[in-house]
Amino acid sequence: MLRIHFTTEDLLKTRVATSPDPMWELVLSVFRLRRRLAVARYEPWYRQVRADASRSDLLQRIRLMLMPMIPASGYFPDFLTPENRRHEGIESIIESVAGSPRSVLRGQLDLLDRGRGSTWLERLREADPAAREDLRRLLRDYHRIALAPHWNAIRSTVEADRAIRARALLDGGVHGLLNSYRPLMRWAPPVLHVRYSVDQTLHLDGRGLLLTPSHFGQGPANSLADPALPPVLVYPAGYDKAVVPVAPVAVRALGRLMGGTRASILIATGTATTSGELARRVGVSAATVSHHLSALRAAGLLSTLQRGELILHTRTSTGSALVNAAHTAGT
Repeated sequence: MLRIHFTTEDLLKTRVATSPDPMWELVLSVFRLRRRLAVARYEPWYRQVRADASRSDLLQRIRLMLMPMIPASGYFPDFLTPENRRHEGIESIIESVAGSPRSVLRGQLDLLDRGRGSTWLERLREADPAAREDLRRLLRDYHRIALAPHWNAIRSTVEADRAIRARALLDGGVHGLLNSYRPLMRWAPPVLHVRYSVDQTLHLDGRGLLLTPSHFGQGPANSLADPALPPVLVYPAGYDKAVVPVAPVAVRALGRLMGGTRASILIATGTATTSGELARRVGVSAATVSHHLSALRAAGLLSTLQRGELILHTRTSTGSALVNAAHTAGT
């Protein structure tokens, strides 16, 4: 259990990340690649990454270098997820990770179970230039294979979760936001109790908390081990279990969107919206809305998320791009 203690100032500074964090997604995707958890939505990703990585030595490098640094359970180094670089390009982030000071590399890699005899981790611990270059190349290649081709799906999952949190914030303020994370977290002011892999207490001390939804997150939440670093809590983003990951939309699927009612529904889901609200806005029956929502989901243009009894619909990044293109064409 992780117990996060808030002050009034912390509540004012608490926010939800505006976009996926590339390095948190990278680290958590390694867990999905290692464990191959029985989660249907990761299966196509798992098969594709394994196949693509097997065409070169990347799969071997993942096993020999990346997985020892990101164990199946427990601690992994904080320097892999630099919070101060999250809004920079992936090359800048990778350079920051590979260029971590020797004292940081030593201190954090010493916390790993290095009894498996990874000579590469030993060299990285000593800030060996060749080991740093190995890390740069490994992170670049892994990102190119495992994240870049799937970034639209990753971003759509995070954006849909943000819509849920925005709705909770508007309805209930910060307390409503923190209450929206049940059952993963329990808000008992002034402490947020979080399902966590170890027993830990974190005092925010006026720094606020960055809540970061993750596409590849599963099970307990994740955070930085060093309490002196900027507080961040990474949690599994909500998703519709019946929806497959967003893929490039086929011409035939786009053809299903033709028609005023379906277009109106897609436009109306720019913010998280219930089926009842959509029916009132568009002026059709609930059954008609349900039919069109199914078609939009099948085309990868809309996501449906459920939190308790609340079911909300929101456009994916592909759906928003389509609407924006239609607006541009009409001007």
